[in-house]
Amino acid sequence: MKRLVAHGVFCALAGWSGTVVATDAAPHSLAGWAVLDQSAREAGPTSGQFISGKFGVAPPFIKTQPVPGWSGLLNNHDGTFTALPDNGFGAKGNSGDFVIGFYQVRPQFREQGNGTTKPGLIKNESFTPFNDRNNILNNGQGVDLLITADLEHYRHGDGMGQNSGIPVAADIKAGRLLTGYDFDVESIARADDGSYWVGEEFGPFLLHFGPDGTLLEEPVPHPVLVSPNHPHALAQPATATHGSSRGFESLAFDENNEFLYAVPEAAPVVDALRPVPGDERVLEIFQFDPKTAFYTGVNFKYRKDGPATGNDIVIGDMTNVGKDTYVLIERDGKFGAEAEIKRLYIVNLNETDENGILKKRLLVDLLDIDDPEDIGGPLAGLAEKKFTMPFDSIECVVVIDGNTLGIAIDTNFPTEDGRQPGVPDSTEFIKLTFNTPLAELASRS
Repeated sequence: MKRLVAHGVFCALAGWSGTVVATDAAPHSLAGWAVLDQSAREAGPTSGQFISGKFGVAPPFIKTQPVPGWSGLLNNHDGTFTALPDNGFGAKGNSGDFVIGFYQVRPQFREQGNGTTKPGLIKNESFTPFNDRNNILNNGQGVDLLITADLEHYRHGDGMGQNSGIPVAADIKAGRLLTGYDFDVESIARADDGSYWVGEEFGPFLLHFGPDGTLLEEPVPHPVLVSPNHPHALAQPATATHGSSRGFESLAFDENNEFLYAVPEAAPVVDALRPVPGDERVLEIFQFDPKTAFYTGVNFKYRKDGPATGNDIVIGDMTNVGKDTYVLIERDGKFGAEAEIKRLYIVNLNETDENGILKKRLLVDLLDIDDPEDIGGPLAGLAEKKFTMPFDSIECVVVIDGNTLGIAIDTNFPTEDGRQPGVPDSTEFIKLTFNTPLAELASRS
C-alpha cells in the first residue's frame, strides 16, 4: 500500500487539513472489465485528415470515424450505456471532419479471472450525431457560430483555422452535423424528458439536445469563464479568462433531476476570478437551472490535490450517488509508467471545512485497485490480485448500483499507449464494487 501512505503524507505537506477526511481507500474490489478495441470504426465522413499517424495507425480513415474513447457516460439500466466521445482528435484545428454525438454501447464485462489478461468486449449498437437542423447557431440570436456545415472547405490550424482546400463532406453539410471544430463536448446528463444537456470546452457552453441529437436552444455561455476558443476571445484574445481545454469536463444532475452541476477541469487563469486567489487547486462547482437556462449563483468550492501553483491536476468527471453526495475523478496528464494521480473522491455538498471548501474522502486510487477475483490477470508490473488504470484521461464515472461504480476512459486516439507500450489505447470500462453503500461513504473517516 505504498501509494496510499505516500498520498497521506502529501496531503499533510500540502496543508489539506480539514478538507480531506480520509486518505485510506474505501474497501472495494474490481467487479468487471470490458474493452472497445481501438480499431473500432463507425461509418461516416472520412476523418483524421488533419492528424498524424502513430503506433501503426495511419490516417485518414476513409468513410469512417474512429471511437476516441468516451468523455461522458450514462447508465440506461437495460444493459446498455450512452457514451459520449469528445471532439475527436483533441483540438479545434484538427477535428473538423470528426462528427460529434453519442453511442449506445453494450459491455460484456469479464467478471471472473481465468489466468489471462483478456477483458470482455464492448459492442457499439448505434450512433446519434449532434446536429443544428433548426439553424439555431446562425439565427442572429444568442450565440452565433460559423460551423463546419456552413463552410465549403474544412478549416485547420489555430484560431478560426485556415482553408484546407478539402471539401466538407456532403453528409455534414446536408444534415448540418456538428463536428469537433464546432464544439468540444466533454460531459452529458439526461433530463426526465429524454433530452440531453452537454458540457463543452470551447465556450465553455452548456448545450441542450433532443433525443435525436438536434440542438434545441441557444448555447448557454458561462457568466465568467471564457475560453480562448470562445467566439469573443477568438476576436479579442484579451477577453479570455479560462484555460484552453479546461471547460465543463463534468456535468451531473442532482438526485431529483432538478439542478445540474457543471464542473470545469480547473480554476480560471485570471487569479482575481479564482475562488481562492493564489490557489490554483480550488475550483467551483456551478449550479445551473435547466428550466430557466440560467446559472443560479449557488456555487461550491472544491480543492484538488497537488500544489497551489503550477497545478496540472484536473477534474475528469462527477456523478451523483444519492442525495447530496457526489463522486469526482481527479487525474494528472500522465499515462503508462509515468502516471501518478488517478483518484476517485466522494463529497457531500452539505459538508465543508472552516474555509467553506468541500470535505472529500478518498474512495480509491485507480493505480492501486484491489482485484480479489483476478479479473485483470497477470498484468505486467503489478502485484498479484491488483489492477490499474494507467491512462491520461479517465473521464467517466457512472453509478451501476448502490455499491458499484463504472469508470471509463477517453483514449486520445491514436496518441497514447498507457496500457501497453507501442499500442494505442483501447476504450476500457471497469466496474468497482464497494463494501459500503456509496451514499454512506462521504463523511466516514
